[in-house]
Amino acid sequence: MLIAKNDTTIAPTAIRPAGRSLNTWQAVQDEILRRIRTGIWAAGQLIPTEHQLAAELGCARATVNRALSQLAEDGIVKRRRRVGTRVADTSIPEAGVGASLIREEVESCGSSYTYELTERDVVRAPDRIAAVMHVSQTEPLIRYRALIKADDSPYCVEVGYLSAQGTKGLTEDLIRRAEPLEWMRKNVSQLSGRMEVLATRLNTECAGDLGVERGLPVLTLDRTLWCGARALSHSRRVYPPGHKVSFAR
Repeated sequence: MLIAKNDTTIAPTAIRPAGRSLNTWQAVQDEILRRIRTGIWAAGQLIPTEHQLAAELGCARATVNRALSQLAEDGIVKRRRRVGTRVADTSIPEAGVGASLIREEVESCGSSYTYELTERDVVRAPDRIAAVMHVSQTEPLIRYRALIKADDSPYCVEVGYLSAQGTKGLTEDLIRRAEPLEWMRKNVSQLSGRMEVLATRLNTECAGDLGVERGLPVLTLDRTLWCGARALSHSRRVYPPGHKVSFAR
């Protein structure tokens, strides 16, 4: 776990980015991420207020608020009313149900678990993935698709994108043997995550893996995992029609 050395905020005029104004919330968000990633703001540290950041960056307070609100949703910062905003300091045990393993889901039902990698490639980040992971569209990502079985029957399909920079020790052989989260749980000291549960319709590739008709409504779980302010992965688990998932803490 990364521990901040102190709780003091950075002076608003200390690191103004080259004297320029940041007029969009995305630009403000990028600047906040830069400061966290480069260690200017340490894990657990209280950062400047919205008013201070707006004055420093030359933008409206509402612009800063939107940028910080999005980063709070992603678990990169934590906000408390009348206290302020801190850089998140989250360890694996606190990552919550969003970091549950598919292996654990299958075996908790008393079934045997099988993982089959069906696709792996290096791609440029699609628009949606770049926005979710806060990466440039020019950044190469490892895209994979895997079929998970329970007692030899399709349990779910996982389609994911991995940051090559953040998962350097995750070799192709390891990706072929188990879902990337298993490696992250063992090798990443600071892991946080965001999970969304939603209903979608089966696309062609997932329908083929699951052996059901394309276009059927299905349950999907989207999860983004972070180490500090850097996204390690974004994945989508697609379950067959009629599947039910239960969470307990």
